[in-house]
Amino acid sequence: MTKVLPNLRPLWILLLVLLAVFFSMEGFRQEPRFGWILAATLAAGTWAGWAVRQAWVYPALLEKAEALWSRGGPASAVAESLARAPLATGELGYRILLLRGAAHHALGYRDRAWLDLLEAQLARLPLWKRLLAGYAFRRLPKVPSARRVAWGERLIRLVPRMARLRHLQGILVLRAAKPDSLTEAWAHFEAALPLAWDDPLLLEDLMLAGFQHGREDVAEQALTVLMARHGDPRLPWDRGAAAMHLLRKGRPAEALALIGGLPPERRGQPLLWLADSVARRRLGDLEGAWRVVEAAVEAHPKVFRLWMERYQIALELQREGEALSSLERAWKAVPEGTEGESERQEWHLRRAEFAFWWEDLPGFAKELLEKIPANQRGEHHPPLLLQVRAAVGEYEAAYAEVTELLKAAPDDVDLLLLQADCLAGLEAWEALLPFLDGLGEGCRVQSAFWHLRGLAQANLGNHLPARLDLERAVRMDPRRPRYLLDAGHGCAELGDWDRAESHWRQVLQVDGHSEEALIHLAEARRELEDTDGARRYLRECLLHHPDSEDAQVRLAELEAN
Repeated sequence: MTKVLPNLRPLWILLLVLLAVFFSMEGFRQEPRFGWILAATLAAGTWAGWAVRQAWVYPALLEKAEALWSRGGPASAVAESLARAPLATGELGYRILLLRGAAHHALGYRDRAWLDLLEAQLARLPLWKRLLAGYAFRRLPKVPSARRVAWGERLIRLVPRMARLRHLQGILVLRAAKPDSLTEAWAHFEAALPLAWDDPLLLEDLMLAGFQHGREDVAEQALTVLMARHGDPRLPWDRGAAAMHLLRKGRPAEALALIGGLPPERRGQPLLWLADSVARRRLGDLEGAWRVVEAAVEAHPKVFRLWMERYQIALELQREGEALSSLERAWKAVPEGTEGESERQEWHLRRAEFAFWWEDLPGFAKELLEKIPANQRGEHHPPLLLQVRAAVGEYEAAYAEVTELLKAAPDDVDLLLLQADCLAGLEAWEALLPFLDGLGEGCRVQSAFWHLRGLAQANLGNHLPARLDLERAVRMDPRRPRYLLDAGHGCAELGDWDRAESHWRQVLQVDGHSEEALIHLAEARRELEDTDGARRYLRECLLHHPDSEDAQVRLAELEAN
């Protein structure tokens, strides 16, 4: 076992002081006129002790602490070693206090770090200025008087290069609540910024204030200095807020550079994980974003925003099952009561989108959307609820709403095509065909235009033009099952069963279990006198859709014959 020896330095200092006092008193007793020796001895000893520390002890202490910090040593050891230098002043004291502030910051002791960095700026000042400037930070009134604000201005003129003093003056001006207080306060904050290059906590405060008050120029400058001089992963300034700002500005590469180097143990805030994932997703690295968000939800399983990010990535990766499970977990993470109202509305909107576009459940989507205030239903165009109403058969109401919207934007392609869709739903074929023929080139480049035109032609008995239009829609969008099914119908109306069968087979490439496609393929096989093939398709349909009455009846007819 290692034997720990007691620290004898205080005992030696006490012994030396006692000896100095004893000899001085003895000299005073022998000859009173030599009594000044006591004061002179004490003053000289104090100065000599301070000078020795400044010249040899503290520089060696700082050198060891800097080496330990640069090697990635424990921040607690760095802070503990530098705590043994309470008398350091001047440039030496400034460097010691800066490093001690960084160590305390890395340990999460933000208040201690804030005081260390304040003392570092004070250490550079002469003693009388230090006392005046330090006194200004002792008492901060909630509503400062005009005298207090004026005194701060005089101190700034006395100490013009102290960033903390200018920052403090800006805060006091804001608290004074004068008519032009915000403008005056920001003048002080802007003046503090170029002086605060060595103070990460002050830079962080200026950056966050810039984000909050719309002063992005100040925030960007503070962020630039933070990234350039204080990018050490051990310093936990608010990288999450900075990264989200960069993402809002469309700069995902910079956001990823800011966050990507942080190891998992330095990502205590969910916002750091979220920013990393969003940046990777926007840069096209979906697999990387998925790995990040998987680690994020494992570390923070009750954070709503992370589950919604996982949902978005799953959609882009075409993993619908993972997307739905993410929505289910996100719902469990919504805060209770009014605190979670915005998250609850967002969840209803995303769940409605999934029900409408991926599950083909417009009725369920309509129920969800009606729970959300009109101004919270997303930025879809046309409005999502309008599309859902058309999908559930509320064509008259949807048509009226589209007509109102077209008054403000009469050439809007999406609204015009939705209006045509409503006419098709109302089976107004005589009106639909001339309506479509009157639309401009912007509509004709859309596959929906040709699909609707083909339906109108088919229902008006123009089967050859109908087939041509329906197949043109398929060529423009070959992954849409509805287009493929209707193109097959157009071919079947002309007796071209081979061509119809090829369209319906393509449906199975998109949806391998499509009930309608399997039934129509069976019909095509029967028309082509392949009864066994028709039975195979119908049995496959019943395998995936055992409750399909149409398939049951058709198979029974084939078996009976």
